Amino acid sequence: MPTPFKPQRLLLAAAIASAMPVVAQDSATGKTASGGIEEIVVTARKRDESIQDTPLSIQAFSADAISERGIENMADLTKFTPGLSFNGGTSRANSDFSVRGMAQTSATGDNRRDLVTVFIDNVPYIGSPAGIGVEDIQRVEVIKGPQSALFGRATFGGAISMITTTPGNEFKGKVGSTMATDNDYRLYGSVEGPIIEDMLAARVTFDGREFDGFYENQLDGSDLGGTEQRYYSGTVAFTPTDDLSFKVRYSKRDDEDTPAATQLIARYTDFNCGPFVNPPPDRSLYGLPAGMTLEQASMFYCGGLKTPDSDSLALNSKVPEASESLLPFTQHKLKLKHELLSANMDWFFLDGYSLTGTVSTQEQSIDNLQDFERTPTDRYQSYSINEQKQETYELRLASPGDDRLQWMVGVARLDADFNTGGGFIYGTEFGPSAGGPFGPLALQKNNTETDSIFGSIGFDITENLNLSIEARRQTDKITSGVDSSGEFAIETKSTLPRALLLWSMNEENNFYLNYAEGNQPTQGYSVYFELTPEEQAVAREYGISESAPEAMVKNYEMGWKHRSADGRWYLNTSVYFLEWTDRQVLGGMQVDLNGDGVIELNAAPDGEVFNAVPMAGGDSETTGIEIDGAYSITSNLTVGGSFSYADSEITKSLNDRQMQIVFGKENAEGQKFSQVPETQAAAYVQYDDQFANGLDWFVRLDATYIDKRYTSLANISWIDPQTLAHLRGGVLTESWDVTVFVNNLFDDDTLEWARSQGDSAADPYYFQLSAVEAAMPNPRQFGVTMNYRF
Repeated sequence: MPTPFKPQRLLLAAAIASAMPVVAQDSATGKTASGGIEEIVVTARKRDESIQDTPLSIQAFSADAISERGIENMADLTKFTPGLSFNGGTSRANSDFSVRGMAQTSATGDNRRDLVTVFIDNVPYIGSPAGIGVEDIQRVEVIKGPQSALFGRATFGGAISMITTTPGNEFKGKVGSTMATDNDYRLYGSVEGPIIEDMLAARVTFDGREFDGFYENQLDGSDLGGTEQRYYSGTVAFTPTDDLSFKVRYSKRDDEDTPAATQLIARYTDFNCGPFVNPPPDRSLYGLPAGMTLEQASMFYCGGLKTPDSDSLALNSKVPEASESLLPFTQHKLKLKHELLSANMDWFFLDGYSLTGTVSTQEQSIDNLQDFERTPTDRYQSYSINEQKQETYELRLASPGDDRLQWMVGVARLDADFNTGGGFIYGTEFGPSAGGPFGPLALQKNNTETDSIFGSIGFDITENLNLSIEARRQTDKITSGVDSSGEFAIETKSTLPRALLLWSMNEENNFYLNYAEGNQPTQGYSVYFELTPEEQAVAREYGISESAPEAMVKNYEMGWKHRSADGRWYLNTSVYFLEWTDRQVLGGMQVDLNGDGVIELNAAPDGEVFNAVPMAGGDSETTGIEIDGAYSITSNLTVGGSFSYADSEITKSLNDRQMQIVFGKENAEGQKFSQVPETQAAAYVQYDDQFANGLDWFVRLDATYIDKRYTSLANISWIDPQTLAHLRGGVLTESWDVTVFVNNLFDDDTLEWARSQGDSAADPYYFQLSAVEAAMPNPRQFGVTMNYRF
């Protein structure tokens, strides 16, 4: 049964918040002419409104704010958005976001299971968010808490809404470049203007980057963490009348990454604790390092993770000849291609009514060939392919926003294909067997259809008090194993409400209450139906079944937003409590289905390796606070920042392999989520002035703090807290600017991310020997950015 709501938790959090110092982040577009902080307009509730009047926890960044912070991609954005975490993977193919302390157990790049979805001009982005840059972006809104009522599926923890630039009636352009250490070069530009005056305008954008990466593979001298990126977009804005407008946009991305700078650490040579339970007497020592005892094989590394010396970073790079003919390329790399075509319509009629429509089609493909075990030992390599396609449709009708009674109703449809495949490649350590068992790829095909009707109604009870009710009735049909013998379709129908109460005490202060629900649809697993009855019985013993339950979240929130009358400072704060029930987890495991004592390293059902198995994960509760603000001390000096604290308590946990291996427990009750910090903070100070000749100049210092992050639910190893400082300064005029920057000013060497992983190099047959896969830190980098506007 769900745990009863405990209002005293919110009261405790509110008391903590009121006792804290003001730390704020400038989420606005900059300063006004009078020296105040400009108030930003957001569309988090599908209509234009001031961020201060929106009864939600939001942080928003304009194009200028993104540039000022040196943000180049979505991973960078999380450094300046406390409460939002980026969970990296071995490549850009498998990473995701978490928010408010809620985390997936592993990143997959599978949008069907996202907790946070990125939207570009109201279109949900497919594929890993690590593939998204900030090119051609006018504004980014990070909206925390369940957004299912208005944004739909996969916004269980929140939504990130990116609004692209709409071309105007003025001819203008920009060209710029960035040059930084480690051979990091970027060239970008845009041009826009009218084709037919006051009716038709267009904009084109180009962005290209070449980066060698910060690290070198010590085995062959190749680059690690490097990338070559090409991005193009074109936008046409058509305004046949003052009340009717269309925006059609096409974008294309073509990237190629060298292998990531990740390494397997905290291995058996570093074990310093355990075993915590008696090792199972039937555990096989086959294939383990010579002389290792059962007790030694059951030990672990405990404590803060040490960043390895870069001289030890050595990864396999040579593909066995037996597999070369089966692969599209033989060099270890990732190739990412993405295309998005969208069209938006806005029609205003009858003195303020509006009809808004969005249609889109989108494709992404990722091919990835990499070292699997992330060590110098050449045990395994792997190849994977991911192909996604999606079409979306949405139509909304809304009443005038300034009426006492406001309403909106809409319909939406999403149709998405998610196809994936891959396999192991035996390395040279297997001698004559090198290259097997990899064979021709057969993609596992999956489809998602989501139909929904949604709407909102708001009423001004008094001049200062507004009550809004939002809801979405949604049907998700998820089909796994399309065209296979185990094809399995499962349907989830849900009603997802949100209630908002806004009290505008005066022109400076707004208070709000917010209750919202979100869900993750039931997930099926077609591979289960491709097993024999005898194999199904064995699989069930390991938690593998036909589906995982529908997950639900309930979020209780209250907040206060203050903006001074002169616009010189603002402070937004919120406290919340959320209940997450029937959490879904993705399991990857090897199961000896036939009982012969040897794992067949092919994907099930042909082999005995089960990937991305949806399973019940348990329940949790989170209490948290968020603070965001800025203060213009003088017309030249501004300070600001933000802070978040999320105390997540796991009240029930099931099917977690790490807890079973470490403690022999089926339940991780009382543990903390992995990958996400309890506390995050960001702060900045910026000084702007003019030289005697009228030339503007500025200097800005940003600091970010990320608290300790565990590598697994076992909570025995972790990344130590990370503090980063970034310094930027430059000169500018109306037509050009030059900015010099230093990222990671003090050369902090904390790991970027880490997650528990089986040691497939030292334990090549069962992967039960403990280890941690870790991403090397981004070291200090110097650079200069130059822009010319015309």
